[in-house]
Amino acid sequence: RQSSLNATKDIAARLIRSGVQTIAFAPSRMRVEILLTYLRETLRNKPGDAERIAGYRGGYLPNERRRIERGLRDGTVRGVVATNALELGIDIGGLGASVVMGYPGSLSSLWQQFGRAGRRQETALSVLVASSNPLDQYVAANPDFVFERPPEKGLIDPDNLFILGSHLK
Repeated sequence: RQSSLNATKDIAARLIRSGVQTIAFAPSRMRVEILLTYLRETLRNKPGDAERIAGYRGGYLPNERRRIERGLRDGTVRGVVATNALELGIDIGGLGASVVMGYPGSLSSLWQQFGRAGRRQETALSVLVASSNPLDQYVAANPDFVFERPPEKGLIDPDNLFILGSHLK
């Protein structure tokens, strides 16, 4: 068996080589940097390709993040490796594929990551690469868990003063 890191790298590299603008989600900052390094090494054989792959995670400066977001929208960035920092709220255009390394822990998060691809009218591909984690193995063996269940409901106590105070701000 192959590690989920190498499998994610192989899938993302193949998509990027085929001209598909791709986002690969990794579960931690460290894995983002490792996957980014591996992906750039894999794509280095074609001049310019490795430089068109970017990382995106907490710890990057705001102007660096905006530059990457702009590159994704205008197509100069062909691939991005990200934590869940790119999961919500940022317009990065219509990517052609999303590759998720490991089940992120909730269906809501998984569908958010899958949903980063195919935002326009075009067909898109989303891939979940299961790791050896038992939860990942369960999801891989039981795809109905993903496709036949609604995402989790967010429940809060509206009388909780901490939550109420934050919402009033």
